[in-house]
Amino acid sequence: MTKIERLISIVVMLLARETISAQELADYFQVAKRTILRDMDTLNLANIPIYAIRGSKGGFGIMPTYKFDKRLLSVTDLQNVLVALGGFQNLMLNEDIKTTLTKIRGMIPSEVTKNSVSISFHQWAGRSELASTMEMLQKAIKTHHLVQLTYIDVTGQQTTRQVEPYQLQARETRWYLEAYSLNRQAYRSFKISRITASKLLTTTFKPRDYQAQVRHQPGTFPFPSIPVRVRIDASIRDQFVERYGAKVLNVVDSNHYDAEITVPYHEFGYRYLAGFGSRLQVIAPKDFVENYKRFLKQLLSQYDK
Repeated sequence: MTKIERLISIVVMLLARETISAQELADYFQVAKRTILRDMDTLNLANIPIYAIRGSKGGFGIMPTYKFDKRLLSVTDLQNVLVALGGFQNLMLNEDIKTTLTKIRGMIPSEVTKNSVSISFHQWAGRSELASTMEMLQKAIKTHHLVQLTYIDVTGQQTTRQVEPYQLQARETRWYLEAYSLNRQAYRSFKISRITASKLLTTTFKPRDYQAQVRHQPGTFPFPSIPVRVRIDASIRDQFVERYGAKVLNVVDSNHYDAEITVPYHEFGYRYLAGFGSRLQVIAPKDFVENYKRFLKQLLSQYDK
């Protein structure tokens, strides 16, 4: 544990309790008592009002008026953190999230009313099966261990790759691993649900100068894209507003809209549009419409055999 991690942990512990002795903190962090005393001086220099109580029952504490002061975190701030983490608990199913939630709940006064905002994600059964993979990847990221992945890409091809893991990202309720592929000698984004097998290797790596960035923006695909015009039923308007924004919609009548959107010029794009069923009709361009019709005919032909 680094010094800054220890300092943050000390502040969290002091927020949850009235006082803690220097010896208890030293034992907890497995450092010398002198180190804890220096930590308290550092926190005071950072304008966190630590006070000391001398005697056999003494220790250190944070001034009560500061515990929910806006200079650190207000009660409302903590409630908002709980709302966000509460939603991600369902999405991630990770013990670290549950531990953090427990800590924060202990910091909020019991008389505070329930927050007016709630976040919930689908409780899909498959997420529990991915939990062990997620935990292993988190461990590899923290300890800088190489990971071997068996991965099925978007075309259905299965490969085995060794990667340097750097970050787990949640995008549109799905989890991705941002990593450096030793096979490709380049950064790659791996969808967690496409990993069929994973192994934590004993080999460690020296982290590169990785800067967290979303290289694949939500809604983009690794295929050429094309602008298309579609006519949609009013019942699916909300889905287009969420993904593309209301500006792409033009009113046709009380039940229909025309929309200008960009989709992959690939089977992946056809599958996406087909998911709307009869509530969507592709109008233009002509070559895309013809290819889309061929895709639908091929789909239907499976039921004519």
